[in-house]
Amino acid sequence: MRLATMEDVANAAGVSKMTVSKVLNGKPNIGQKTRERVLAAANELNYRHNAIASSMRSKKTKTIGLIISDSSFSFFPSVIKGIEDGAARNGYALLLCNTNGNYQTEKNMIDLLMSKRVDGMILAASTFLHKEDFDYLNSLGVAFVYAIRIPAYEQVDYVANDNCRGSYMMIDYMVRTGSRSIHFFNMKSVSTSAGKRLEGYTKALEKHGIAYDERMVHMIDHTVEAGYAHMKKLLSYGHEIKAVFCGCDVIAIGVMQAALDMGFHIPEDIRIASYDDIEFARYLQVPLTTVSQPKYDIGQKSVELLLKRIKDPQKAPEAVILAPELCVRKST
Repeated sequence: MRLATMEDVANAAGVSKMTVSKVLNGKPNIGQKTRERVLAAANELNYRHNAIASSMRSKKTKTIGLIISDSSFSFFPSVIKGIEDGAARNGYALLLCNTNGNYQTEKNMIDLLMSKRVDGMILAASTFLHKEDFDYLNSLGVAFVYAIRIPAYEQVDYVANDNCRGSYMMIDYMVRTGSRSIHFFNMKSVSTSAGKRLEGYTKALEKHGIAYDERMVHMIDHTVEAGYAHMKKLLSYGHEIKAVFCGCDVIAIGVMQAALDMGFHIPEDIRIASYDDIEFARYLQVPLTTVSQPKYDIGQKSVELLLKRIKDPQKAPEAVILAPELCVRKST
């Protein structure tokens, strides 16, 4: 069956192709009756807009590329949902690429999206964090925005939560409610987020007159398995651990399970707190006290910044830092 064309719609409505184009693209200065007649004809003929032809004329594809380290990771679905909703609301489609946190894979995905002629890219939890990476992205001539991780070269558009503030809030809360010796199981990562969370940890200790002890800070992989193995090792060696703050909820899940498996009670024997507030943190065997990132809002704001950059490529870089919230549950 032949697909209806704009000319078919024009003939059915008794108007010119130019009028049909204006109506279908929401242009002004078209009479209401004419507009209704054109839309009725388009609907009757099951007309579908030819996006490829349109993009060739406008040099815009109305497509956004999202490069993300791992879309299956429990932190990201809300971020992706925010991006999807923001894109759809503004008439953009979304192409999603996973990198598994690998630098070369990320570069390959950027090149792939360029071949698809996307109008812009959002780099979520990117490994492209340095000046030379920015220079490469800038040379491509396409709009881009960072989300979640703040690049080391900050003269770019980015959206993140205030990692330093969130970590500070949690340690301040834990000290005020009775903990002074707090181990920090931080993320061993290229992420600037890990550095900011360590900064918040040290600032909160300093506020309360507690000396920083590097032996209390453990840099580990951000996985359940790493959290479990490291916590079990410390407890097996006889370390007295009364409180643990984890750099992310995934680490905390492993830490919590190791403590429970070794016969400790939470929070009576060991208090455990974390960062991110992934969806099932509240449904764990012991609901997890954590810092909640505004994940959906990060996605929404990323689209807003990207569309601004697409509209005005010469505008000054813009940084959006969103406030985290403390979620106190039974683990502390």
